[in-house]
Order: sequence, then C-alpha cells, then structure tokens
Amino acid sequence: MTVARKVTKQAPVRSVEEAIQFATAGVRLAGGAVTEATKAASRRVANGTSTLEKELAAFRRGLLS
Repeated sequence: MTVARKVTKQAPVRSVEEAIQFATAGVRLAGGAVTEATKAASRRVANGTSTLEKELAAFRRGLLS
C-alpha cells in the first residue's frame, strides 16, 4: 500500500533578471529570438506593473500594424 504525502518543497526563488535570462535562454535554444521590447514587457509583468493580458494585447496590436 502506498501513502500519499504532501510535498512542501518550494521552487528556488529567482530575481526578475535571472528569470528573464532563463526564459531568454529557453527561447534561443528553441530557435526563437528575444528582443529588448520582449524583455521590457517581461519585466513589467514580473514586477506587477502590467498584466500578461495587457502585454499580449499590445503585442498583437503591434503585429497588425
């Protein structure tokens, strides 16, 4: 018989800049490109000054113009 156990391990805490560097590396490994505008939008979301929905809407508007 197995016993369920609650896992209380927390993910390591990263600074905003470390998180952006980590995400940038993942995008580049996947063959994508990261612009300074994308990094700035990521910082705004990570700092709580903007939301993901607002940044995606702005990105989409940029694609259509």
